[in-house]
Amino acid sequence: MRTKIALLFAVVLGILAVIGIQAYLTQKDKEYEGKATRVSIAVAREQLRAGDVLKPVHIDRREVDEAAVTDMHILYDQARPYVGRQVTQKVPLGKALLHSYFLTPPEQEEFAAKKIDMSMRAITIGTDQIAGVAGLITPGSRVDILNTFRIATRGPESAATVVTKIIARNVEILAIDSRTDVRIPVRGGRLARGLDRGYSSVTVHVTPLESALLTFAQQNGKLSFALRHSEDMRSGAGVPPVTLSQFDALVDEAAQRREEMLRQRGKRSTP
Repeated sequence: MRTKIALLFAVVLGILAVIGIQAYLTQKDKEYEGKATRVSIAVAREQLRAGDVLKPVHIDRREVDEAAVTDMHILYDQARPYVGRQVTQKVPLGKALLHSYFLTPPEQEEFAAKKIDMSMRAITIGTDQIAGVAGLITPGSRVDILNTFRIATRGPESAATVVTKIIARNVEILAIDSRTDVRIPVRGGRLARGLDRGYSSVTVHVTPLESALLTFAQQNGKLSFALRHSEDMRSGAGVPPVTLSQFDALVDEAAQRREEMLRQRGKRSTP
Protein backbone atom coordinates (compact mmCIF):
# COMPACT_ATOMS: atom_id res chain seq x y z
CA MET A 1 0.00 0.00 0.00
CA ARG A 2 2.76 2.39 0.94
CA THR A 3 4.56 1.57 -2.32
CA LYS A 4 1.46 2.46 -4.36
CA ILE A 5 1.03 5.73 -2.48
CA ALA A 6 4.70 6.63 -3.02
CA LEU A 7 4.43 5.78 -6.72
CA LEU A 8 1.27 7.90 -7.08
CA PHE A 9 2.97 10.76 -5.25
CA ALA A 10 5.99 10.55 -7.59
CA VAL A 11 3.72 10.62 -10.66
CA VAL A 12 1.88 13.68 -9.36
CA LEU A 13 5.16 15.45 -8.68
CA GLY A 14 6.35 14.61 -12.19
CA ILE A 15 3.20 16.04 -13.75
CA LEU A 16 3.50 19.19 -11.67
CA ALA A 17 7.15 19.54 -12.72
CA VAL A 18 6.24 19.26 -16.41
CA ILE A 19 3.47 21.85 -16.01
CA GLY A 20 5.88 24.17 -14.20
CA ILE A 21 8.54 23.83 -16.90
CA GLN A 22 6.02 24.50 -19.66
CA ALA A 23 4.75 27.59 -17.83
CA TYR A 24 8.33 28.81 -17.38
CA LEU A 25 9.18 28.30 -21.06
CA THR A 26 5.98 30.04 -22.14
CA GLN A 27 6.83 33.01 -19.95
CA LYS A 28 10.37 33.16 -21.35
CA ASP A 29 9.00 33.06 -24.89
CA LYS A 30 6.74 36.00 -24.12
CA GLU A 31 9.63 37.92 -22.58
CA TYR A 32 11.80 37.19 -25.63
CA GLU A 33 9.10 38.24 -28.07
CA GLY A 34 8.60 41.45 -26.16
CA LYS A 35 12.29 42.36 -26.34
CA ALA A 36 12.95 41.28 -29.94
CA THR A 37 13.18 43.91 -32.68
CA ARG A 38 10.96 43.03 -35.64
CA VAL A 39 11.70 43.73 -39.30
CA SER A 40 9.84 42.95 -42.53
CA ILE A 41 11.46 40.63 -45.06
CA ALA A 42 10.28 39.62 -48.53
CA VAL A 43 9.09 36.02 -48.93
CA ALA A 44 7.68 34.07 -51.85
CA ARG A 45 3.87 34.23 -51.95
CA GLU A 46 3.90 31.18 -54.22
CA GLN A 47 6.47 28.66 -55.40
CA LEU A 48 8.91 30.02 -57.98
CA ARG A 49 10.86 27.88 -60.43
CA ALA A 50 14.33 28.61 -61.74
CA GLY A 51 13.92 31.01 -64.63
CA ASP A 52 10.63 32.54 -63.42
CA VAL A 53 10.49 36.34 -63.57
CA LEU A 54 9.68 37.91 -60.21
CA LYS A 55 6.44 39.93 -60.17
CA PRO A 56 4.89 42.06 -57.43
CA VAL A 57 2.22 39.38 -56.89
CA HIS A 58 4.97 36.90 -56.04
CA ILE A 59 6.17 38.93 -53.04
CA ASP A 60 4.71 38.73 -49.56
CA ARG A 61 5.70 40.43 -46.29
CA ARG A 62 6.71 38.63 -43.12
CA GLU A 63 7.60 40.10 -39.74
CA VAL A 64 10.60 38.34 -38.17
CA ASP A 65 13.13 38.89 -35.42
CA GLU A 66 15.97 41.11 -36.55
CA ALA A 67 18.44 38.57 -35.15
CA ALA A 68 17.23 35.99 -37.69
CA VAL A 69 17.97 38.23 -40.68
CA THR A 70 21.30 38.04 -42.52
CA ASP A 71 22.81 40.41 -45.05
CA MET A 72 21.54 38.04 -47.76
CA HIS A 73 17.85 38.51 -46.90
CA ILE A 74 15.88 41.00 -49.00
CA LEU A 75 13.90 43.41 -46.84
CA TYR A 76 10.33 43.92 -47.98
CA ASP A 77 10.87 47.62 -48.64
CA GLN A 78 13.93 46.80 -50.77
CA ALA A 79 12.32 44.15 -52.99
CA ARG A 80 11.18 46.45 -55.83
CA PRO A 81 14.55 46.47 -57.72
CA TYR A 82 14.28 42.67 -58.05
CA VAL A 83 10.89 42.80 -59.80
CA GLY A 84 11.39 41.78 -63.43
CA ARG A 85 14.51 39.71 -62.70
CA GLN A 86 14.72 35.94 -63.06
CA VAL A 87 15.25 33.72 -60.07
CA THR A 88 18.16 31.33 -60.60
CA GLN A 89 16.84 28.51 -58.43
CA LYS A 90 13.61 27.05 -57.07
CA VAL A 91 12.06 29.12 -54.28
CA PRO A 92 9.39 27.27 -52.25
CA LEU A 93 6.20 28.92 -51.04
CA GLY A 94 6.90 31.04 -47.97
CA LYS A 95 10.69 30.92 -48.44
CA ALA A 96 12.59 34.11 -47.70
CA LEU A 97 13.88 35.82 -50.85
CA LEU A 98 17.66 36.18 -50.87
CA HIS A 99 19.97 38.37 -52.96
CA SER A 100 21.79 35.25 -54.15
CA TYR A 101 18.61 33.92 -55.81
CA PHE A 102 18.90 36.61 -58.47
CA LEU A 103 22.61 36.37 -59.29
CA THR A 104 23.74 34.83 -62.57
CA PRO A 105 26.70 32.40 -62.36
CA PRO A 106 29.25 35.12 -63.31
CA GLU A 107 27.70 37.44 -60.72
CA GLN A 108 27.81 34.66 -58.12
CA GLU A 109 31.51 34.13 -58.76
CA GLU A 110 32.16 37.87 -58.57
CA PHE A 111 30.10 38.13 -55.38
CA ALA A 112 32.02 35.29 -53.75
CA ALA A 113 35.40 36.72 -54.80
CA LYS A 114 34.54 40.15 -53.37
CA LYS A 115 33.99 38.57 -49.95
CA ILE A 116 37.69 37.76 -49.82
CA ASP A 117 39.77 40.57 -48.34
CA MET A 118 42.86 41.81 -50.12
CA SER A 119 45.94 39.71 -49.15
CA MET A 120 43.67 36.96 -47.80
CA ARG A 121 42.69 33.63 -49.33
CA ALA A 122 39.71 31.25 -49.37
CA ILE A 123 40.35 27.54 -48.97
CA THR A 124 37.88 24.67 -48.69
CA ILE A 125 38.27 21.99 -46.04
CA GLY A 126 36.48 18.65 -45.93
CA THR A 127 34.59 17.91 -42.73
CA ASP A 128 32.06 15.54 -41.18
CA GLN A 129 29.38 15.50 -38.49
CA ILE A 130 31.86 15.43 -35.59
CA ALA A 131 34.64 17.67 -36.89
CA GLY A 132 32.05 20.18 -38.11
CA VAL A 133 30.66 20.84 -34.60
CA ALA A 134 27.50 18.79 -35.29
CA GLY A 135 26.27 21.16 -37.97
CA LEU A 136 26.35 24.28 -35.77
CA ILE A 137 28.76 26.15 -38.06
CA THR A 138 27.16 28.65 -40.45
CA PRO A 139 28.60 31.20 -42.90
CA GLY A 140 29.94 34.04 -40.79
CA SER A 141 30.86 31.80 -37.84
CA ARG A 142 34.34 32.09 -36.38
CA VAL A 143 36.34 29.01 -35.45
CA ASP A 144 39.69 27.74 -34.29
CA ILE A 145 41.04 24.93 -36.48
CA LEU A 146 42.81 22.01 -34.82
CA ASN A 147 45.02 19.43 -36.49
CA THR A 148 45.58 15.91 -35.16
CA PHE A 149 48.44 13.99 -36.74
CA ARG A 150 51.15 11.43 -36.03
CA ILE A 151 54.85 12.15 -35.72
CA ALA A 152 57.86 9.87 -35.30
CA THR A 153 59.51 10.44 -31.91
CA ARG A 154 62.03 8.92 -29.54
CA GLY A 155 62.09 8.56 -25.79
CA PRO A 156 58.94 8.26 -23.67
CA GLU A 157 56.61 8.74 -26.64
CA SER A 158 55.57 5.87 -28.88
CA ALA A 159 57.17 5.37 -32.29
CA ALA A 160 54.30 7.24 -33.93
CA THR A 161 52.75 9.44 -31.27
CA VAL A 162 49.56 11.43 -31.84
CA VAL A 163 49.70 15.22 -31.47
CA THR A 164 46.87 17.76 -31.51
CA LYS A 165 47.54 21.46 -31.93
CA ILE A 166 45.70 24.61 -32.97
CA ILE A 167 47.02 25.72 -36.37
CA ALA A 168 44.65 28.63 -37.15
CA ARG A 169 42.75 30.86 -34.72
CA ASN A 170 39.67 33.05 -35.04
CA VAL A 171 39.03 32.05 -38.67
CA GLU A 172 35.90 33.26 -40.46
CA ILE A 173 33.70 30.75 -42.29
CA LEU A 174 32.88 32.04 -45.79
CA ALA A 175 30.74 29.15 -47.00
CA ILE A 176 29.19 25.83 -46.03
CA ASP A 177 29.47 23.57 -49.07
CA SER A 178 28.46 26.10 -51.76
CA ARG A 179 26.28 28.26 -49.49
CA THR A 180 27.58 31.72 -48.65
CA ASP A 181 24.43 32.77 -46.77
CA VAL A 182 22.82 31.36 -43.67
CA ARG A 183 19.46 30.70 -45.36
CA ILE A 184 17.55 30.14 -42.13
CA PRO A 185 13.87 29.69 -42.94
CA VAL A 186 11.77 31.77 -40.57
CA ARG A 187 8.13 31.45 -39.68
CA GLY A 188 6.53 34.08 -37.49
CA GLY A 189 9.93 35.25 -36.29
CA ARG A 190 11.08 31.80 -35.18
CA LEU A 191 13.47 29.31 -36.74
CA ALA A 192 11.31 27.01 -38.82
CA ARG A 193 13.78 24.11 -38.66
CA GLY A 194 17.16 23.19 -37.23
CA LEU A 195 20.51 24.05 -38.72
CA ASP A 196 21.72 22.22 -41.81
CA ARG A 197 23.76 19.34 -40.37
CA GLY A 198 24.48 17.61 -43.67
CA TYR A 199 27.36 19.65 -45.04
CA SER A 200 30.62 18.00 -46.09
CA SER A 201 32.94 20.99 -46.51
CA VAL A 202 33.59 24.50 -45.25
CA THR A 203 35.39 27.38 -46.95
CA VAL A 204 37.49 29.53 -44.64
CA HIS A 205 38.99 33.03 -44.87
CA VAL A 206 42.70 32.75 -44.08
CA THR A 207 46.12 34.27 -44.69
CA PRO A 208 48.35 32.78 -47.42
CA LEU A 209 50.51 31.06 -44.80
CA GLU A 210 47.45 29.59 -43.08
CA SER A 211 46.20 28.32 -46.44
CA ALA A 212 49.48 26.46 -46.92
CA LEU A 213 49.35 25.06 -43.37
CA LEU A 214 45.77 23.87 -43.81
CA THR A 215 46.52 22.25 -47.17
CA PHE A 216 49.46 20.40 -45.61
CA ALA A 217 47.41 19.45 -42.54
CA GLN A 218 44.57 18.00 -44.63
CA GLN A 219 47.00 15.66 -46.36
CA ASN A 220 48.77 14.53 -43.20
CA GLY A 221 46.16 14.43 -40.45
CA LYS A 222 42.62 15.21 -39.36
CA LEU A 223 41.17 18.71 -39.02
CA SER A 224 38.54 19.68 -36.45
CA PHE A 225 36.78 22.95 -35.69
CA ALA A 226 36.17 24.69 -32.37
CA LEU A 227 33.32 27.19 -32.63
CA ARG A 228 34.00 30.60 -31.04
CA HIS A 229 31.71 33.31 -29.73
CA SER A 230 31.00 35.70 -32.60
CA GLU A 231 32.41 38.67 -30.65
CA ASP A 232 35.46 36.91 -29.19
CA MET A 233 38.41 38.41 -31.07
CA ARG A 234 41.12 37.29 -28.64
CA SER A 235 43.92 35.26 -30.17
CA GLY A 236 43.57 32.32 -27.81
CA ALA A 237 47.35 31.84 -27.85
CA GLY A 238 49.02 29.88 -25.07
CA VAL A 239 47.41 26.51 -25.81
CA PRO A 240 50.26 23.96 -26.03
CA PRO A 241 50.28 20.95 -28.34
CA VAL A 242 48.63 17.92 -26.74
CA THR A 243 50.62 14.68 -26.69
CA LEU A 244 50.21 11.41 -24.81
CA SER A 245 53.02 12.07 -22.31
CA GLN A 246 51.66 15.54 -21.48
CA PHE A 247 47.97 14.65 -21.52
CA ASP A 248 47.42 14.15 -17.77
CA ALA A 249 49.31 17.32 -16.86
CA LEU A 250 47.36 19.33 -19.43
CA VAL A 251 44.06 17.96 -18.10
CA ASP A 252 45.00 19.34 -14.67
CA GLU A 253 46.10 22.64 -16.20
CA ALA A 254 42.86 22.91 -18.16
CA ALA A 255 40.85 22.40 -14.96
CA GLN A 256 42.86 25.13 -13.20
CA ARG A 257 42.37 27.53 -16.11
CA ARG A 258 38.63 26.84 -16.12
CA GLU A 259 38.35 27.44 -12.38
CA GLU A 260 40.26 30.70 -12.69
CA MET A 261 38.12 31.83 -15.62
CA LEU A 262 34.91 31.09 -13.71
CA ARG A 263 36.31 32.87 -10.67
CA GLN A 264 37.11 35.97 -12.70
CA ARG A 265 33.71 35.85 -14.34
CA GLY A 266 32.08 35.68 -10.91
CA LYS A 267 34.04 38.73 -9.74
CA ARG A 268 32.89 40.75 -12.78
CA SER A 269 29.25 39.86 -12.15
CA THR A 270 29.39 40.75 -8.44
CA PRO A 271 28.09 44.31 -7.81
